[in-house]
Amino acid sequence: MLYPGEELTEAAGYPALVRFEPGREGLPLVVFVTGGGVLGRIAYGPPGGRAADFLCHWLHEEGFPSLVLSYPIDNRGVFDAAFPQFSITDWAEQSAEIIARYMDRKGLPANAIVLGWSMAGRIAEPLHAALRRKGKGIELFIAMAAASALPHTLPGLDHLKPAGSGLAAIRGAYLDWLLQCLADQNVVTGHSALDGDEFTREMTGDFPVGLAASAMRYRDGAFVPDPAGDALEVGAARYRAFPPLALMTHASAIDARHALTDRSTWGVYITQQLCEGLVFSQVDKFAALPSEKWTLLVEHVGHAAQRLSATLPGNHMFFLGEIGARKTVQTLKLLRQTAADIAGEISDLMD
Repeated sequence: MLYPGEELTEAAGYPALVRFEPGREGLPLVVFVTGGGVLGRIAYGPPGGRAADFLCHWLHEEGFPSLVLSYPIDNRGVFDAAFPQFSITDWAEQSAEIIARYMDRKGLPANAIVLGWSMAGRIAEPLHAALRRKGKGIELFIAMAAASALPHTLPGLDHLKPAGSGLAAIRGAYLDWLLQCLADQNVVTGHSALDGDEFTREMTGDFPVGLAASAMRYRDGAFVPDPAGDALEVGAARYRAFPPLALMTHASAIDARHALTDRSTWGVYITQQLCEGLVFSQVDKFAALPSEKWTLLVEHVGHAAQRLSATLPGNHMFFLGEIGARKTVQTLKLLRQTAADIAGEISDLMD
């Protein structure tokens, strides 16, 4: 049941579905980490699909090596067991182990660009920490219409219910909404980039509730709240431990919460990470800045979150379809350059 190029592997004690594609020497690995209850296949499409409608095609066109990761969900075409207690920590450790494995095997740069879609925004800090323990890291983590580490920003997920497997059931929760996003994105594309039935059958499934932005955990056959444990796992207050951050979002009313709040919620982490990483870590330098440099530093930091945020056409699946997929990769390149520019500007002011 695997697609061409896919591999089932094991890391951190759990199975994972992966797909790697080589790129041009010297470019960083781009890792796509998928969201809640959706396999990473949405980044490269089914065997009969039009390659240009999917993200990985355009990453390849630009020379980037790509790695797509899917944690275990209840899709019996791929995984033959359920893991309801699979946690954010497990997800981060598994992802880091696979990323490091491919970096070493393929001789790739030690710092990756990570695209965290939807629920995968929650592993920015724990994934970076897990990679650093392996001597690797994240050059830039780009949240794609993604949940942040801030608590209670997606209250609708509080209504997730356990399926018989102990996993969070997506039917009756948000599968219909995903299909609405898909149908709307197909309209934006101008043709059916991905069929709804094929998407449901081959790319979705119930998933471990501990990964969701609901601060729930699976215990004794039930979902129970654990906000303190959740905040600890996602590193909600460990601003200095986050990797460099950027944001891609959209303006679609179909996904109103992300359209309205992504820039503010991710702006908190973009700004705090920049300050902790580039300014507050050099307290002697910034305390001695002349007034004109201090004024420029305030301006640079104040505008950084806006410069590192992009609004793309489409909805929660804005990277699907040729227009969206190509635009996403173009925006990735722009955000990467902007992140380097901002870091350089701040460093120059601190000298």
